[in-house]
Order: sequence, then C-alpha cells, then structure tokens
Amino acid sequence: MKKNILIVVALLSSLTLGAQVRWGIKAGFSSGNMRLKDQTQMTLFHDRMLPAYHAGVLADIPLSKSFVVQPALLYSVKGTKTINTFMTGMGGNEEATTSYRYNYLELPVNFLYKGEAGRGKVFAGLGPYVAYGVGGKVTYKGYNAGTKKSRQIKFDGEDNTNLEELHANALDVGVNLLAGYEFKNGLLFSINYASGFLDVSASDRTLEKHRYFGLSVGYLFPGK
Repeated sequence: MKKNILIVVALLSSLTLGAQVRWGIKAGFSSGNMRLKDQTQMTLFHDRMLPAYHAGVLADIPLSKSFVVQPALLYSVKGTKTINTFMTGMGGNEEATTSYRYNYLELPVNFLYKGEAGRGKVFAGLGPYVAYGVGGKVTYKGYNAGTKKSRQIKFDGEDNTNLEELHANALDVGVNLLAGYEFKNGLLFSINYASGFLDVSASDRTLEKHRYFGLSVGYLFPGK
C-alpha cells in the first residue's frame, strides 16, 4: 500500500515540473452512508446518513487551456448511522442509534474541465481515489436504558467474531464525481459524490462499501 502511494505521488510530482501549479486548501461537510450485502447476497441499505467532515490540501495542475488535474490529500471521515426501534420490558418502544465512523487519509485525483462563466470558472469532472484507514469508532446510544458506549475500529483485516471489537480492511478505492465554481480570486465551492469499489468489512459474512456526498469550500493561492 505504501509503495503504491509513493508511485502515485511520484507521478503527480512529475506533472508539476514546468507547469503553472497552484496550491490550495479545502474543507467541508460530508454525508456518509454504506451499501451492505449479507451472506445471502441480499442488498440492504442503511436508512440514515452520517454527518461527517473532510479537510486537506490540493494542487491545481493545468494540462491544457481548459483541462486540469487536481489531486488532493484529505483527512476524510466516512461511515453510516442506523436507528433501530425495539420493544421495552414495559411494552413500549425505544430507539437505539449506532454510528459507524471510519477515519481515512484519502488521495483523490480528479480530472476537471474548466470553462469561463461570469466572474470565474465553472468546473466538472471525475477521477479515482484511494484511501487508507487510520482510525475510527462505533458509538451505541439508547441501548440498555439510554446508556452510551463506543468501541474502536481496528484496520487489521482480521475476521473476528468478538462482539466487543470491530475489524475492517484498511484500503478503500473508488471513484469521485466533482463539480463546482471557482472565482477569479481563488475562492471555490464544490459538490462531490464518491462511491467505493472495495469491501471494507473484514468479515466474510458481509460486504460493505462506502459512499458519500460532500460540500466543500476551498481556496487556491495565486500562482507564481
């Protein structure tokens, strides 16, 4: 994994040679969800979105007058949230919430078209992303008379049936769709949708893939 990331970084670095590269920062809100399949291959969808965030740095590398490649290095939170209703001992109903938060270092590489529009440029494009899990936790709230507890997510790829532990695969790879607007002063706004290709579950009894919708604000510093 580390070797592959170094190769990607080396290729991106070679693109910056002789190019008018602009560096920038970005951060924003993301709404995560996960697609599940159980061992019978039945598709299930979590019915709640997980509020999360992402933040990091980016580069804007021109390929031609209208096309750029825009890699970024982000700290990105993904996951999902479930709300279950169950019967209490007194015959009533109680809700229990489970939040799954996976923390990643993510490297998206987007290929964008930029066109003049008003006081800036509109842009749109797509590209792959690769992410590596660096931490996370599962939080339970509402079980056992409203108690709240959590457990850490271990990115070790082990298929462990211990209910006190949650294990996951560290690598996540997918595709990212991006669109937005860039003002002439470097301020930019964007929306994106990302969908993972790889199963992040360490269990052979379930299949779990990330997907999320994001809103970002960023700034590109003036070029030399």
